[in-house]
Order: sequence, then structure tokens, then C-alpha cells
Amino acid sequence: MALLSGRIRFPAIVVMLATCLACAAAFAQTPAELLIGRWELVSQRRVVDGKGNPDRPVSDQNRSTIDFSTDGTWRILASSHNGSRGTYRWLGPGRIESTTIKAPIPAGNGARRTLSVEIEDRQLTLTVTLSAEELKKSGGQAKPNVSYPQELVVVSTFRRLPG
Repeated sequence: MALLSGRIRFPAIVVMLATCLACAAAFAQTPAELLIGRWELVSQRRVVDGKGNPDRPVSDQNRSTIDFSTDGTWRILASSHNGSRGTYRWLGPGRIESTTIKAPIPAGNGARRTLSVEIEDRQLTLTVTLSAEELKKSGGQAKPNVSYPQELVVVSTFRRLPG
């Protein structure tokens, strides 16, 4: 009889597990849906020509938030400048293309970049890789006697804000 009850319990457990997985799948969101909302920048890490620096927490003077909307637009509100805004579109899993419409520095207007996107629970990580040429363009006119890295990788970590 114990064997029979063991057989009955096993299918019941399988049915319960399948039900739980089906419920979880019904509430699952795609990365595109998870990106929508308001995020606060909490740290940044820069890797210059392959040499990484530790994550740096964001100071009160450099606080910023980014809002991603369902219409494919983004907006950054920053304490250190007037902010910026632009558009984004998904290129594939974990990658978006961002186009800046209004930047704090006019040379940044029209910049188009590919960003890596990772969303885990209430944390968003955006990673962008910039070449020396892109750095010169986005900083305005190239300055004499200033050396630019060949490659700059910026890893920005955000936390989701309520609302």
C-alpha cells in the first residue's frame, strides 16, 4: 500500500509543480517590458583600454535618473546638468540602440550607440563601449595635447524606483 500511495503522491507533486510553472510563466515579463520605468544611477565603472577601475558610487552632485517609456523614448534627469533625451530600439536579446536627441553638450546630439542591457530583479546594468573617435565627438572639439583612450567601456548600474 505504501508503494501505491507513493505513486499517487508523485503525480500530484508533478501536477502542482506544473501549475506553479504555468502561473509563473503567465506573469513573466519580457526584457523590453522590464526596462520600462524609472531607474536611479547608483554606480559606474570605467574600463579604459582594458584596465578596469572599481565601481564608483554616484555622489549627490552627480545623481541622475533615467526613464524608459513604452513609446521607445528615454529621458535622463541629472543634478549636474539639464539632462538629456533620446530614443531606443531593441536590436536583439540584451541589446538596444540608443539615439540622443538632446544632450547637455551639443556635440552629443544625434549620437547613436549600442548598449548592452541586463535586468535582474530591481537592478539594471547598461554597458556602452566608446572608441577614441566617439569620445572626441561627444566631448565637443578635440582638445590639443589631450590623449584619448582607444576604448572606454562604461558600466552603469541603476536601481528601479517605485512608481
